[in-house]
Amino acid sequence: MTLTSAGIERLKAALRLDTPIIGLYDADPSPDFEPTVQAKGRACCFAYYPRWLKGETLVVKRGEGDDFMNPQHGCPGLQKHFGFDRKYPPWMANFLTDGKNGAPMGEGLKATPALAQDFLDRIVLPEPAGDHVLMGPLKLDYWDKVRTVTFFVDPDRLAGLMTLAAYWSSDPDEIAAPFSSGCGLTWEVFNDFEKDRAVIGATDLAMRKYLPPEIISLTVSPQRFEQMVDFPDDAFLNRSWWNELMDSRKKS
Repeated sequence: MTLTSAGIERLKAALRLDTPIIGLYDADPSPDFEPTVQAKGRACCFAYYPRWLKGETLVVKRGEGDDFMNPQHGCPGLQKHFGFDRKYPPWMANFLTDGKNGAPMGEGLKATPALAQDFLDRIVLPEPAGDHVLMGPLKLDYWDKVRTVTFFVDPDRLAGLMTLAAYWSSDPDEIAAPFSSGCGLTWEVFNDFEKDRAVIGATDLAMRKYLPPEIISLTVSPQRFEQMVDFPDDAFLNRSWWNELMDSRKKS
């Protein structure tokens, strides 16, 4: 299908969506993406969520030589999960767990360093084409540069989006909820799958504080997004019970 603004607006109207749909672009910044904001210091990319609400695009630049504890171009995890920095410090498994082996801290996210190391060894990093990755409003003129599309929604709309993303499949595991960083769930985890899946995101404890408490995300591949936009008129989004749910929330 040919993706159109009218099709996207039709989907947004059916979802009654007033939160941003964010594209992740494997592209260098240009005037077409303005207004833009640069990822700086240790900032998590989700710290820029209020800027996305204003229509701004986040520019993540390759941070060559950035020190892990004193980065200049955004969180060091962001650099790694976007494929700019492809090596982890030797103490990374301890960073995720017990803080030993010279790690600057321990996050307690896995039961043992061995399990954390196994997780790290399974990561398949993306390979960006250049020195930038952009995150911002969808621009159809750059659709060929989009690597994933992310919806930020409340639980009701997440349920609707999960149902729509799995509408054309009988696989009960069509929707994935993998363990990763918030930024890793927007691109990197798609490289781990043997087939295209939609991913529930914004579940990283470290980045939750940057979003409103009711907001969660669903990230899909470009081809999945095209399919979702082209939902048929007789699908559930046009049925009474979906609209009854939306109406009941509006009244309450």
